[in-house]
Amino acid sequence: MIAMFAYVRLELRRLGRMPGLLIFAVLMPLLSYLLFTNLHGLTGQDKDVAATYTMVSMAGYGAIGALLNYASGVVVDRSIGWMRQLRLTPLSPVRVVVGKGLTAMATAIVPVVALCAAAVAVNGVRLDVGQWLAIVPLLWFGSLPFALLGLGMGYLATAQTVQPLNLLVYLGMSIVGGLWLPLDAMPGWVAAVGRWLPTHAYADMSWQVAFGGAPTGADVLTLAAWLVAFTVLAVAGFRRSVRSTAGL
Repeated sequence: MIAMFAYVRLELRRLGRMPGLLIFAVLMPLLSYLLFTNLHGLTGQDKDVAATYTMVSMAGYGAIGALLNYASGVVVDRSIGWMRQLRLTPLSPVRVVVGKGLTAMATAIVPVVALCAAAVAVNGVRLDVGQWLAIVPLLWFGSLPFALLGLGMGYLATAQTVQPLNLLVYLGMSIVGGLWLPLDAMPGWVAAVGRWLPTHAYADMSWQVAFGGAPTGADVLTLAAWLVAFTVLAVAGFRRSVRSTAGL
């Protein structure tokens, strides 16, 4: 565990040298939020509902984007021989993946806080203290599966394919999962698929809280199942990457 924490500290220092990642993860969702909530001429309760709903959507969208972009950067680690160095340490593949995932989570909190602050300052979103204390952690910790998804893609993809794959998965899951438009506004078969995606379960937990409810058991179980699946993907990808780097 001492070795893993040392690895996390090292990765956090490397993260500090990538300010562009956080700027992109905050700027794009923030601009989208301001456009979506202020260009439709909504007033009164309709605007309040739209501002709150879209706050959750775009905060989640930003957190997922930050995680996928950071985590898929392991392609660079492979190209500079970092994977070979990790193979010589006492760290197991699971601990390397968990350590990298924990570091990635540091990027997710920034867009979450930025979007919530903008919702309050610009659109006057008002929630109870208890709701804020639930929504911010849900949006932050609930994004962990996407950190592991990004790691899995980064370990398995090549330098030429990782960015197109990342973008396809990011936009596809976000749109079909209901982060851009509510599932009720989509064709029936798209909505049926979207309800099983981790993006929808992740955002729906906070939507429920924002409108006076509580996360449903179905959302929690769906997100937990995807977390397990993406962890397996990331660990398998790391093992494969290490074997490839070692020339086995």
